[in-house]
Amino acid sequence: MDSQINTTINLRTHPLTLLREIQDRIGGVLVRPSAALIWSGVLTAIMTGVPAFMAIYAAFADLLADPTKGIDLSGEQSITELSGLMSGAILNVFFSVAFFLLVALPFSYGAGLIGLRAIRNESPKRSDLFAPYLRAWDFSIFSIVLILSGFIPLLIWIVLAIIVSFVVSLISVMNEGDPIGQIITIMLTVLIVGIPFIFLSIYFQFRLVYAGIAIIDPASGRMGAFPAIAKSWRMTRRQNGPLSVVALYATWALIRGTIFGYLIGLFTRGLPEFVALFCGSYDVLADRLRLHEQSSHGSQ
Repeated sequence: MDSQINTTINLRTHPLTLLREIQDRIGGVLVRPSAALIWSGVLTAIMTGVPAFMAIYAAFADLLADPTKGIDLSGEQSITELSGLMSGAILNVFFSVAFFLLVALPFSYGAGLIGLRAIRNESPKRSDLFAPYLRAWDFSIFSIVLILSGFIPLLIWIVLAIIVSFVVSLISVMNEGDPIGQIITIMLTVLIVGIPFIFLSIYFQFRLVYAGIAIIDPASGRMGAFPAIAKSWRMTRRQNGPLSVVALYATWALIRGTIFGYLIGLFTRGLPEFVALFCGSYDVLADRLRLHEQSSHGSQ
């Protein structure tokens, strides 16, 4: 198998090369997904879906409670109303992040370990799902780093968005502009300002995402938090394009399973393939890194 692995971990390769290697690695287990792989997909969907729902609810809670209520941006009360809405939204987001940090992320990676064993044709263990809690200290450090690396760019965006929104609102009030035009202008401005910060957040997630599985993976020796973070960073060096292709294909796998499997296919095909692609990408990149480091040490 080693001879079939692309060892050019630090060189730019064709974006489809990584996807092909992953498909070769996981093709056998996807012919008839095991129960372990199916349950891994279902658990992953639940653990990622609940925080997403909580975040959406946090952002639109007041609107959902009273759809007819709006914010008057033309008077002095606008700042007070906006501040109240933001305070409630921040509190809801805090609870969403806490749930993600303490429940969703550990169980997602525990489910990932089950999926990793499945594509390696290993028997999953009952303790796999709780593996992150068994490495609580290291996994907590990783979780905090992962969240901060994704949240800090978004926080900068939020701060800039507040400043921009206030300035645009102030200018519109002074010019007695149309309130609907104000909202549209604010939304477009905030979106344009936020695009680079969104991509920066995604970039850091791509670079650090494999550290969590390296911490609990028996094959990696269950690394500490900082060595695992460093390993993930080395694994994903110059792999943003190929990983983006894998992410898009994984999304298509979910859509394809849902549409052509009449929704049941989401659970029997889409989610197992999604998890297998993530675990397979970790396995392939880890093998690439291992062989690259072995060849580097051998040439010295």
